[in-house]
Amino acid sequence: MKKNERLELIKKIILSHEVETQNELLDYLKKEGLTPTQATISRDMNEIGIVKVPSKSGRYIYGLSKNKSAIIVPQPLNISSIIVGISRLKNMLHIDVIPGNSRFLKRHIVSEFSDQIFSLIADDDSLLLVAPTEATAEALLSRINRWT
Repeated sequence: MKKNERLELIKKIILSHEVETQNELLDYLKKEGLTPTQATISRDMNEIGIVKVPSKSGRYIYGLSKNKSAIIVPQPLNISSIIVGISRLKNMLHIDVIPGNSRFLKRHIVSEFSDQIFSLIADDDSLLLVAPTEATAEALLSRINRWT
């Protein structure tokens, strides 16, 4: 199977099943006759823009983005439901999120505030936003707090 076909199959699986882990996704792919490695699946998920989102049952499942700015999930994604906490130190904001959601939030922050950000670093469950000034950081904190 070609890469683009595999990516389309992953999208189809994510949209039709409540997939919580990469291992579950691998199991679905095996049922389709594919045996990709976990590393391949991880790269594919990153390329597609897959993120963890709250499901109707309260669990966190994978949702996907077709254009990396519009997330398609089984129910609407609420930013306030993924932010755990925010703190500010001088010109920096530290944002804790539910694991697996930092890429989604990073894309959203960059699309809203790109001209006000010096740097934005994300790992699995947190983001570090560096603003050019303390005043800018305070203004960003205020605007992001309105989301929660």
